[in-house]
Amino acid sequence: MKYLLSVICFSLLFAGNLSAQLELPAKSPAASVSFKVGLTDVTVRYSSPAVRDREIWGALVPYEEVWRAGANEATTVEFSTDVKVQDKFLPKGKYSFFIIPKENGKWIAIFNKVWDQWGAYRYDPSKDALRVEIKTKTSKNNVERLSYSIVDKSINTGYIRFAWEKKRAYILFRTDVFTQVANNLKKAVAEAKDNEKWTPYALAANFYFENGKKDLATKHIQTSLDLGKHTRNLWIASKIVADSGDYKTAVADLEMAIELGQKANSRFYNNYKDDIKARLEMYRKKL
Repeated sequence: MKYLLSVICFSLLFAGNLSAQLELPAKSPAASVSFKVGLTDVTVRYSSPAVRDREIWGALVPYEEVWRAGANEATTVEFSTDVKVQDKFLPKGKYSFFIIPKENGKWIAIFNKVWDQWGAYRYDPSKDALRVEIKTKTSKNNVERLSYSIVDKSINTGYIRFAWEKKRAYILFRTDVFTQVANNLKKAVAEAKDNEKWTPYALAANFYFENGKKDLATKHIQTSLDLGKHTRNLWIASKIVADSGDYKTAVADLEMAIELGQKANSRFYNNYKDDIKARLEMYRKKL
């Protein structure tokens, strides 16, 4: 009886030791990358396998089959706003991301509504939110560990870049940043005090001017000036009219900007007075 009890106790102790966890380096460590393109947050989460002298394309990763685009759990891609991926609409949200590699021709990128899943074992094509063709290229340089990066090409355009072994893939997306700014402007004006409503209009005008939307810039800076002339909106107004060749008005705007800034000893004037004075001299020479 004592022997039996000893055996049972030892077995229980041994089983308990087996349940103890030993932390070891992951073969495919978790990774993530995030970037803001315009006003849109883009995040990719994935596990990063290594090549480890294996044949990848057409072997470890078969052609013409849905692949998790990483290791372990399915890779996920999240957009904080609605976007267009390869010029096709995709609502904001978090998606599992899969790729169908091809030996020849364009690959297929898949955004699936079920983001919390292991690999592609339970992938259900009926849950796809979007399928698009993507461009790939073969590089001379080897990338040992699979990696993603997010790059902005402009204020409203970027791409998710995939790299592993010698393959590179690029998933282009676009955001509707100008509509987003318009909506944010309405909110900012509604929340601003009456004597401060000129500010969001001035900031919006400067944004539109810097991004090639001259008509909207002109419209919003005039609204800002109608609500009250200040050093800041006069400085922005001078840039807009000078761009149209109206240096006489630009000079008048900057002269008033200096007068108001000195009188109020405003922080904006003190921070930007060198630029304001330099622009004034430049515009005077063009009269």
